[in-house]
Amino acid sequence: MKPGKILIIDDEKDIRNLMQEIFEEEGYQVHLAANGQQARQAWQEHPADLIFLDIWMPDVDGVSLLKEMRDSGILTHSSVIMMSGHGTIETAIEATKLGAYDFLEKPLSLGKLLVTAERALQHLQLDQENKHLKQKLPEQLLPIGKSKVVQNLRDTIERLSKFTMPLLITGESGVGKHHIAEAIHKISERKTRRFYKLNALDFDEQERFILGEKTPEGKIQQGELALVDGGTLMISDIETLSERGQQFLFQLLTQKSYFRLQCDHPSPLDVRVIALSKTGLDDVVSEGEFREDLAQKLSVMPIFIPALRQHTEDVPELVEYFLDYFLTHEGLNYREFPLSVKNILRQYSWPGNFRELKNLIQRLLIMGTGMVNEAEIKQALENAKPHETTPANIVDTSLNLKQAKEHFEAAYLGQLLRETGGNVTETARRSGVERTNLYRKLKSLGLDPKNPK
Repeated sequence: MKPGKILIIDDEKDIRNLMQEIFEEEGYQVHLAANGQQARQAWQEHPADLIFLDIWMPDVDGVSLLKEMRDSGILTHSSVIMMSGHGTIETAIEATKLGAYDFLEKPLSLGKLLVTAERALQHLQLDQENKHLKQKLPEQLLPIGKSKVVQNLRDTIERLSKFTMPLLITGESGVGKHHIAEAIHKISERKTRRFYKLNALDFDEQERFILGEKTPEGKIQQGELALVDGGTLMISDIETLSERGQQFLFQLLTQKSYFRLQCDHPSPLDVRVIALSKTGLDDVVSEGEFREDLAQKLSVMPIFIPALRQHTEDVPELVEYFLDYFLTHEGLNYREFPLSVKNILRQYSWPGNFRELKNLIQRLLIMGTGMVNEAEIKQALENAKPHETTPANIVDTSLNLKQAKEHFEAAYLGQLLRETGGNVTETARRSGVERTNLYRKLKSLGLDPKNPK
């Protein structure tokens, strides 16, 4: 192994000089610091692979300096070995928890000094190689986790990717419906052809751009859809598709063709349709807002994506995945998430699902350095909670009892609808209200499941 760069921080000149002589004879580059102030300057001007840090110094103790190194991100590229002539087991344990590689007692043994330095550098090299290899991993397509629900979901995706029937993927906001749709495309035989994303809300406005048209001069202008032939068409928020959009989609699914604007003959098109929905299609069909025959075509093979709160045992693995993702794709600095922090994340309900977890990891990497601690993660989760404008213990006594009850029911059911992404079936289950009665209750309270205020 190639000798590395060493920084020795010790207030005893004789020890500094002796260690410098020993390591320079072994081919290491050595820099010295006699106190905390010199140490800070040294690690900024001469980044070291290995740092020997004395516990007791005149201006700052070594444990406090180690905390600074951790919080400044020094420990991501340096191993630290603590030294003390009168250290305690408690001090050694604390230093190890803060990220020190090892703890040596003075007087220093020459043989142990060199062996410990060599092992620390090997550990650092292996750690960095591991991170580098992680960054080169191929794109993760299938859902991540070891829980039963995720294993079943992976099996379903792999099985359905072999076929071409339309699919309906349902689940709350943030559960990764887009990612699942793209995964199905990328492991299917259509993976070399185009994957086209369309939001149902945009269909009417972009119809000309999507479908193409026949000009008054008789010239055919092909739209975006013609370029998707042989590929996959993903339509998000399918429950909001307009009547014109539903007519187009039914033609596409039943006749494998579509009409360009102003054209009186259909254009053939071979695409697999994957529809995404937060709420499913039962409600909009029963309300007469969605064609039942089209809903049946889309619902032959439905895929339900569970909310993250239903499999929080997968959170630690997801944390590592998102951490690797941001290191690789956005060049953010590495931060360690210890087991205690991951356990706190497992106990959170994640109303925003994977998207909320991903955004949290990104913020922590951008805003902080060093190891993520319990206080930081608790504060981050607290900041993520919606702040109530009115304290919960304040009751509006200007309302009569009936009005107060309706006010509470509206707030309660509105919150449930937001948490379930407008899914009335799931809201009925969680509230304990029979679904038909729930519809009547929502209507009387003026609550729109698609847009709960």
